[in-house]
This record gives sequence, C-alpha cells and structure tokens, in this order.
Amino acid sequence: MLKLELNPKNEHISQIENWLKEEWNESKSGFLTDWDMIPESFAENRLSLLTENDKAIGFAVYRICDDLAVIDIAELKPALRKKGFAKKFILETLEFLKSKNVLVVKLFCSPEISEGFWNKCGFKKFDIPNDNKINMYKVLLSELKPCERIQSNDVLKLWDCEPYQTDRNEPKWIWNLEYETDNKTLTKPIVFPAYKDWQLELEKDGTVIKNKVKYFPLDLSDNGTFMIIREISERKH
Repeated sequence: MLKLELNPKNEHISQIENWLKEEWNESKSGFLTDWDMIPESFAENRLSLLTENDKAIGFAVYRICDDLAVIDIAELKPALRKKGFAKKFILETLEFLKSKNVLVVKLFCSPEISEGFWNKCGFKKFDIPNDNKINMYKVLLSELKPCERIQSNDVLKLWDCEPYQTDRNEPKWIWNLEYETDNKTLTKPIVFPAYKDWQLELEKDGTVIKNKVKYFPLDLSDNGTFMIIREISERKH
C-alpha cells in the first residue's frame, strides 16, 4: 500500500540511505553525494516520504519561505520508477505545500534529464540571468496571468531587461489589473518569476510609476526570485 508520509521515522531514513548506497555502487548516480541534506531535513521536519507497506521508496527534501517553497531533492527508488508512483507522490506533496499557504514551488533539474518528469507534474521552465541550471516552477493556485494587449485602465508591465534598455523594447509581459471592491486587492494574485533588476511599470488611476523590481513601491513578496503581488497598495514590502 502506497502512502504519503509527512512525519517519517528514523528507520525510514536508514532505508533511504541503504538504497541510495546501492544505487551509487551500481551506477554512480543518485543523491548519496547530497546525503547531509537528508537527515538535516528529517530533523527539521522538511522531508516528504513515499512509503510502500511502511518501507521508504521515495522522498523529497523541501524548504518553505513564506509563500514560496523550494524542492532541493526528490527521488524514487530506482526499481520502482516508470510506474506512475513518482508523479503521484510529487502531486500529493504539492497539495501538502499548498495547505501550508505556499503559492509557488521552484526547483532546478538535477539531473537535467529529469526536466521531462517535472513537465509532466505541471512545472514550467524559467531563466535566471547568469544561471545555467534548468530552473522550473509551478504555481499552486489560480493566478492572474499575463496577456498580449492592454485592455484595462490599470496595467502592470514587466521587461526582461534593465531600465536603460526599455526605450527600445516593448514590455515582455502585461497584466490587466482587476480588483476586489476595495480597489486594491487583486481578484487573483500575480505570481511570476522576475529578476530583481528588471524594469517594472505600474499605471493606476492615471499615475505611472517605473523602477526596477527590487525598488518598486508595491507590496511585493521578498523572496528574491518571484514577483508575488496580492494587492496594489503602492508600498514596498
């Protein structure tokens, strides 16, 4: 019987170590080289486990930082791969993270061939300047998506370049803003990967504000990778 275990026991950690050692001895692959992260995450209750008849067959190491979570390691026991177990395990882990008020999950593909698997789990690729890793993310709720053209008086625009380059470039992404009755809370939050030095522009009530993402006077989540905006309150987080 397969089960998602969020409170693993010491014997589960020993089982993981044993099959990671077997995998390394047979193929020189797997996450045995990152072993220190696994007991550490166990001690800090940051380890999601897949068990079969109470035997550990898969695990994920994660970190939660406010509304963002990072999956550092995820692996299934080699003999049980390509049976659909891994996808089910990851989707259940994401539901758990969502219950902890996480809005978006990010990771980088290690090994790189795992990109296809994460695509099947609903993750999208995104680029980070000066980072050659395959970075991916998944939003866990219904978010306000960028659109192709302006259809509202209140608009947020984002360029994938610094301010001095925007004169010769159109914004890469546009959001038509929709509010609750208080005229500041968005009907859906904006959750989008954005580099801190990219140019952002807000037009609201006839006023235009421009600046880099990191300096912008909006209620932005301070997570360093994602632009998470719940309300247009014209104040810096």
